Amino acid sequence: MTTSNHQPGREHMGPRRGWVVVPAYNEEEGLGRFVQDLAGTLSVLAATGRYEFTIHVVDDGSSDRTGAVIAELSKNSSAPVAVSGTTLIRNFGHQAALIAGLLQAARGNADFAVTMDADGEHPPGIVPLLVEAWERGNVIVHTARRDAAGLSTAKRLMSRNYYRLLRRISGLEIMPGMADFKLWDGALLRQIEDSLPTCGSTRALAAWLFPAGERIPYDQKVVPGRRSRYSARKMLSLAAEGIVQHSELPLRLAILTGMASLLFALALGSFAIWAVIAGRTVPGWASTMIAIAVFSAAQSISLGILGEYLLRNVFRRSRPRFIAGRHDLSP
Repeated sequence: MTTSNHQPGREHMGPRRGWVVVPAYNEEEGLGRFVQDLAGTLSVLAATGRYEFTIHVVDDGSSDRTGAVIAELSKNSSAPVAVSGTTLIRNFGHQAALIAGLLQAARGNADFAVTMDADGEHPPGIVPLLVEAWERGNVIVHTARRDAAGLSTAKRLMSRNYYRLLRRISGLEIMPGMADFKLWDGALLRQIEDSLPTCGSTRALAAWLFPAGERIPYDQKVVPGRRSRYSARKMLSLAAEGIVQHSELPLRLAILTGMASLLFALALGSFAIWAVIAGRTVPGWASTMIAIAVFSAAQSISLGILGEYLLRNVFRRSRPRFIAGRHDLSP
């Protein structure tokens, strides 16, 4: 994959279309204020005449009036900072809502899309910095969260261990604090549109696609009285999805376990033969032990090889073979 910066002096035909994808689940109380703050930041960029924005809120099957708030915000919005929304029929989860919004951005011919949460922890003031990094040629711009001073020790340790586990097992260049507050290039989104629904974790996909992207640091804002929806169970589930999609290590372990079991079977078989010669066994013991050891080892190796075939010929088919960089091909 290659990237290229914009060539100086070349003007974009019309304003660049930026989308901000915001998953929301039961955000009735704070959503209006968040969108207002975000729209204020985007309006400053839009006032230059170079950009127009769509704030696209994805209602992830909320049980409160989040959907009604989105409809009201959309009705009262107008260019160059419009508000639109998508309502999912049930709560599919944060990652599913992100993917739904990114697909809408891709199909809406967005030049870039920023993903951020509606809970107020992602500061809108960082968005202009993400756009500047995109203008420098980054197809994905990451952020790096600095933990707030008031964050609990348990939450801090859980977050750090999550990223450490994902990085070590998957081999992805994903560092602590690199969550789902990112900018995605629109052309990139259209290239991976078919792969997005099965990517598992968008943050793992972003780290795999463009690990060299710029990282914009920001200070996490802790909303008083708010509990994080990413429990230990959900973070482990998200890590597992990233590992399954991007790591061959579990399959390699199955094959290595089978080989180790085979060596143990050979040792056990030698012992069983010695025990028979020495007359220290009951009839049938040696053949039973050897059969169990050999077939257990063969089963582990076979499962590992089968997993390799499934990984390479089924699961990885949805992953793009290559991604083209940003090039200005105009004469």
